[in-house]
Amino acid sequence: MSKNSSHLKLYLSMVFAILVWGLSWTNAKIAGRYADPQLLMFWRFIFASVTMVPLMLLFGIKPKLTRKSIPMVLLGAVFMVLYNFMYFKGTQVGQAGLGGVITTTLNPMITYIFVVILFRKKVHQKEIFGVSLGVLGGLILLKIWDVSAQTLLDSGNIYFVAGAGIWAIVTITTQKAGTEMNVINFSFWIFFISIIFMTPFVLKYEILSIFTYDWIFWVNFLAISVGSLAIATTIFFRTTMKLGSEKSASFVYIVPASAMLFAMIILGETLEWTTIVGGGFAIAAVYLINRGS
Repeated sequence: MSKNSSHLKLYLSMVFAILVWGLSWTNAKIAGRYADPQLLMFWRFIFASVTMVPLMLLFGIKPKLTRKSIPMVLLGAVFMVLYNFMYFKGTQVGQAGLGGVITTTLNPMITYIFVVILFRKKVHQKEIFGVSLGVLGGLILLKIWDVSAQTLLDSGNIYFVAGAGIWAIVTITTQKAGTEMNVINFSFWIFFISIIFMTPFVLKYEILSIFTYDWIFWVNFLAISVGSLAIATTIFFRTTMKLGSEKSASFVYIVPASAMLFAMIILGETLEWTTIVGGGFAIAAVYLINRGS
């Protein structure tokens, strides 16, 4: 298999993961109406961990942890928990679509800056222009001229800003862990340890209460637990290990466009010119960052 063909498959798998993530913002908003973030997070990590088991059996992957990989797994789990709290809390108190734009446009820029600083990465002109274009696309999608800084704070979207920075750390941690362990094994341990971290925070709830919720909850919850967290995130981790954190992070520029597309289909939202122009700029940013690299 040629290098170009291999990269094409990685890019296509990343696009699939991004589309699932785009849908997940709507899923999270609906599921978040049923329970507090802590309880949703606890069960989300359980379902994600269980999903990893058949994948590990299928590919003959043993759940091994090396001494060198333990710090990366623990660090990844800590920030995975923090990100999920921002994700659920933000979609509960803020606007899901607006939050998706904030998180996914800030994340690549923060990741790129972290990589440049921590790893002294050589900066290419196309990458800088790509990041700038992606941020511009996000601002257009956001219709920033109608949103004040105070509005972002009052609406709860500060959670999404924090989430962008936290996910940047998860992305870089994943790339470093790729030298020590298989991506599916890495995903399993992050999700499993996240369950342990969350246990003290769910003892005050009726843990089994989610099994009394209706089918609407379960459709959306399984979408964000199995589809988004387990499958899409594992694809993201795998691509990050192969292509590098700054390249993988650039793909999340597509999330705002896909999130709004699914919102149109599921929630009946109208297509605005800002969606077309901003989404186009975001996709162009992905292309420029990858070409620059």
